Amino acid sequence: MKHLGLVVVLALVSVGCGISKEDHQKALDEAAAKLRAAEDAGKKRLAVCDKEKAELEGRLAALEGEKGKLTGKLSATQSEIDELKRAREAAERRTRAFRELLGKLRSMIDSKALSVKVRKGRLIVQMSDKVLFEPGKSDLKADGQKALGAIAQVLKTIPDRDFLIAGHTDNKPIRTVRFKSNWELSVARGLEVVKYLQGEGVDPTHLGAAGYSEFDSVGDNSTDEGRAQNRRIEIILMPNISELPEITE
Repeated sequence: MKHLGLVVVLALVSVGCGISKEDHQKALDEAAAKLRAAEDAGKKRLAVCDKEKAELEGRLAALEGEKGKLTGKLSATQSEIDELKRAREAAERRTRAFRELLGKLRSMIDSKALSVKVRKGRLIVQMSDKVLFEPGKSDLKADGQKALGAIAQVLKTIPDRDFLIAGHTDNKPIRTVRFKSNWELSVARGLEVVKYLQGEGVDPTHLGAAGYSEFDSVGDNSTDEGRAQNRRIEIILMPNISELPEITE
């Protein structure tokens, strides 16, 4: 309507000025052409604006997606940091426990009656079978009872900890009336130590017995020295639940 009004005004002006009909029509055509050109230019600018708007909306959506990903990564990173903190705290607790155990058993370590070490991620008190048993037998020797009595006093000072008593042998076969194989001998020795520790006041709810026969060696069974290392009793300090990694689905 605005364009039409402009054309009418131009026409009236042309008539009022005494312009010929041909010139008047030419002026009208030129005015209409300019209006169409202006309208086309406006449409093009509008199309450009619409395109820019669409592009900006696409970039905004992409940025929102990246923001979501970064937020997720930040959350995952914080979770990993928390897990690392828990792992470090658990490692520090194990280190403290190891040092405390070393201090309490120092005299027996110095006398070579036992050793304390970390094996397979667990604290272990290790004793040679020579201290505890006669060859091929599971009855405790007097010296072995004395040593276990001292160890029992230490174990009673360690709260909220389970102890697995594990018997081990070398790979030399055994076959007696009582023990048909090294399995039976290793289990019997572990059980004998458990019963003695219980008798010395260690809470039996925190004790367990196991036998590994010849299949968890620490020495070379092809040598006398290695076989002597393998014939042993291990008192394994089992990890607390707080020391285990968090399980997630």
